[in-house]
Amino acid sequence: MHSSNNVCLYFEKSKVQCFELIQNRLLNEAALINFSKLRGFFVSGVVKGDPSKYIKRGWLNSDNLDTSSTELFHPFRFYPLHIGGELCKLNIAPTSTLDRDSFNEFLPKISELLPSLETISKRVETANLVATLGILLEPIYWPRITSKTSYPAVTTFDEYEDKLANYREQVLSLVRKLDPTEWCKHHENLRFQAAEMDDNSDLYILLRLSPWIKMERTTGQIGGALWIRLIAEVLRRAFRDVHNVDWPEEDQAFGQWYPGARERTFGTEFPTDNTVIAKPHLAFEFGLHTGSTIRWYLEGETEYYAALHSLPRAASGGVELINLKGAIGKEKASTPLRLADSLFKDKELRRFSFISFDGDVSANVRAIKRQIDNGNVVGYINHNDPDFEFANFTLCELIEVAANLDEEQGVDTQTIRNSSWANVGSGKAFEERYRSLSNIGQGGLKGERWGAALAHYALNNPFIHGSERKRPFFETLNYALLSRRVKYEYQRDNFRINSSTFQVETLDSQPS
Repeated sequence: MHSSNNVCLYFEKSKVQCFELIQNRLLNEAALINFSKLRGFFVSGVVKGDPSKYIKRGWLNSDNLDTSSTELFHPFRFYPLHIGGELCKLNIAPTSTLDRDSFNEFLPKISELLPSLETISKRVETANLVATLGILLEPIYWPRITSKTSYPAVTTFDEYEDKLANYREQVLSLVRKLDPTEWCKHHENLRFQAAEMDDNSDLYILLRLSPWIKMERTTGQIGGALWIRLIAEVLRRAFRDVHNVDWPEEDQAFGQWYPGARERTFGTEFPTDNTVIAKPHLAFEFGLHTGSTIRWYLEGETEYYAALHSLPRAASGGVELINLKGAIGKEKASTPLRLADSLFKDKELRRFSFISFDGDVSANVRAIKRQIDNGNVVGYINHNDPDFEFANFTLCELIEVAANLDEEQGVDTQTIRNSSWANVGSGKAFEERYRSLSNIGQGGLKGERWGAALAHYALNNPFIHGSERKRPFFETLNYALLSRRVKYEYQRDNFRINSSTFQVETLDSQPS
């Protein structure tokens, strides 16, 4: 038996059962016309119009359950109206102008531009067939697509589940009798028609992964293309479940995806089927990611406050600054912030890990190397040799920043500027010497004031004095900002950090 006979006869036989479980409320003719027009479909009429005309011609099904004079329609019936409207439109370029004489001459040729009545009839009847199967499948697949379920008021939850299970078994037995090759073509036509109406495929995926209320309220041609694709998805899901066929998802039409490209973009080949995986990827594509995309771990107070001064609104930009407070290399099981646990969590959340640490403590170096070798760092390592101060500033620059801090307090700084600083080559040694020379700085150079002062000086002097070398701290800062536009999977799958040099290298450059 032909598909149309199978589907239409089954629909008439099971209409009552179907509409007990239907998820979209039925519309009267005026509401269907309004629904269609709001979504950019070419439909005539206000209270009465094309739906009544199509019923008289036998092109359209009414979804009434009784013999009342009020015609009711499932929203999917917009589809045959859309096809008929498109076929009956006379497409003349907007810039065309016709005076009365030329119009009279052109009038006899209009009929030649329009398809024959027989062609329109066949196309609309086919669209009505597709809508009918879509309506039969809607109670089964609509809750999966919209993540919402409407329960009949007269049934309990258990009764609803029992009815749905029985209905599903019967309807899918119908699908089992249908030719998947024929219906694959119907699915393809739906995808192409949606793309002709609106070809913003990424926008469709964004809407499709949004809450149902956002899809429901989308109007215009974007909304029309959305609903065409929703019918297509209902069909695809059913034929996949019954015939084990994989048809392209509904965002795909005229373009072509290269192997692996969808997975790189959406995290999966099938974003509408694997929405949990696809949502963070899509949020990244649209710049809508929330929370931190980068966690920047800084060994101590000075580095932390330097970063905070440089990025005063880091968190709002997706960069989370973590002050390790010297805990690297001497963590205990009871330590509240354990770097290893944090790095593991970063991997789970697909979040880049940036680590700034001093190389003058061997335990720190061993701890970071261990995390790299265990594959726990996807991101960037800022290895300060020997420490933050002397990796980023010359001795003269450090003296200048320290003296400026004292001057702000109104004290004389000649002793700091003119005394010998021989044999001072580390941040610890610099602080000890400063404390011995400063009139007010016996508390040392730690914490917010010192870190902010170093960052302020570096921002005004981006290159290390006497050289053309950028300060490593700001190179790290720059990489952190750039990483917000890098896909986590791309970095993870193509690059590794060398645990000997702490440099990022491509995978093919690493020894096997």
